[in-house]
Amino acid sequence: IIAAVDLTVSKYERSQELQEVLARLENKSFAKLKSGKVIRKQDLHSKHRDLQHKGLLYWKTATGRLKDTLALLLTDVLVFLQEKDQRFVFAAVDQKPPVIPLQKLIVREVANEERGMFLISASSAGPEMYEVHTTTREERNAWMRHIRQAVESCPEEEEEEERSAESEEAKRAAEAKVQKISKFQETLLNQDQRICNSLEEKLQLYAELTELTLRSSEAVPHRHLLVQPDIDSESPRPASTLLTAALREALGQGMCGQGETTGWSHYLGGFAVMEDHGNRQRFESSKLESGITGLYDGNVRYCVQTEQENALERREQHCILEAQRLRCEREELEAQLLEYRNNLDRLREGQKSVDREKEKLEAQQRVLQSWRHNRQSSLPVTIPLDGYKILSSASEDALKHLYRLTLFFSNSLSDFSPQLDRHSPGVWRPGHELYKNSFSPASSPSLTPLLPPQSYLSLEGHLREDGSEENIVYL
Repeated sequence: IIAAVDLTVSKYERSQELQEVLARLENKSFAKLKSGKVIRKQDLHSKHRDLQHKGLLYWKTATGRLKDTLALLLTDVLVFLQEKDQRFVFAAVDQKPPVIPLQKLIVREVANEERGMFLISASSAGPEMYEVHTTTREERNAWMRHIRQAVESCPEEEEEEERSAESEEAKRAAEAKVQKISKFQETLLNQDQRICNSLEEKLQLYAELTELTLRSSEAVPHRHLLVQPDIDSESPRPASTLLTAALREALGQGMCGQGETTGWSHYLGGFAVMEDHGNRQRFESSKLESGITGLYDGNVRYCVQTEQENALERREQHCILEAQRLRCEREELEAQLLEYRNNLDRLREGQKSVDREKEKLEAQQRVLQSWRHNRQSSLPVTIPLDGYKILSSASEDALKHLYRLTLFFSNSLSDFSPQLDRHSPGVWRPGHELYKNSFSPASSPSLTPLLPPQSYLSLEGHLREDGSEENIVYL
């Protein structure tokens, strides 16, 4: 609470200091910015501009001289003023604008100068650089700190333009109001002039009537009104002064008879009526002015209220449209989520079917491998003949037994594969046929020369389903 009270007191003191400075500022003095905007005394009286800091700064010219200036750091501008005949005017140094906008204002220290600083304005209208100095280094640091804080809190250019537009509208409205008041005052003055002319004529008639009633040979002095409409006068003469002057004039000339007394009574009565009429007109004028002011304020409040209602309606429409858009987006997202879930279910079902097919294929592969193993195990058995020799007739029984075994295996093989035609184009014959032909009694009476010490090799041909030939080698 104490800090808030101190802040309010400080703000009020700065406002009073600004009013004191502006009271000494010349009304005709103005400053022109590079953007073409003209800054006058009444522009500094804006309610949007508050005094942030005030002090004496030395503006360095192009020739190196230092000019004394009074610097006013406001909310959005930095103003340089010069004192002239105990009055303030806008400073004019090197044809540079004495008013610097705080938008895009840069503050830098001067190299090798502890009391100087550069003010660089990088506004869109055109850059400009100022070099100012202070009396001490601490004062320069304080100025730089205040300027940087004001630049950070300075409103944007768009807000400043809106405020300027609002001030221009208020100024135009005030000018229109002054014009209306001037017109009303002119009308009232014309009415006062007509009333005075009527009273002059009435007074002249009373004078002529008095002259006819007194029947005196002396000429009646010309009577005139003590109250005259004065356009240039700022304040009307008080009624007491006018009445005293009228009484003195009456007492200086003496009593001229009963008729003259009656004439003067009528004159004083007419004057009182005129004074009452003037007071009534002034009262009606002030009342009319108050009514006009109230009407203007009411119109302003109505316009502001209408604008606020329109803004609220626009905001409500925007909120409704935004809610509809969000609702549509939510429906679209829900539809996408449902479609995603359906796709995920179908993908899972497909994965399950793929797993089932994979299991079927693995089972078929196991059956195929077992079938191949069984078929390979049922192929003919190779009987090595190396090392066997027939030395006597006793070995003939063994060879016959061997022949029977071979014939048995050959018959077993014929159960798995069909026999080839004897007239087939194959060049190889089964081993049991070779053995039978070789050991037949017609070929040789003795078995000894027909059993060489090597194993027999046989080749049989088979036809596949596609028509190609398949050869099988037997040992």
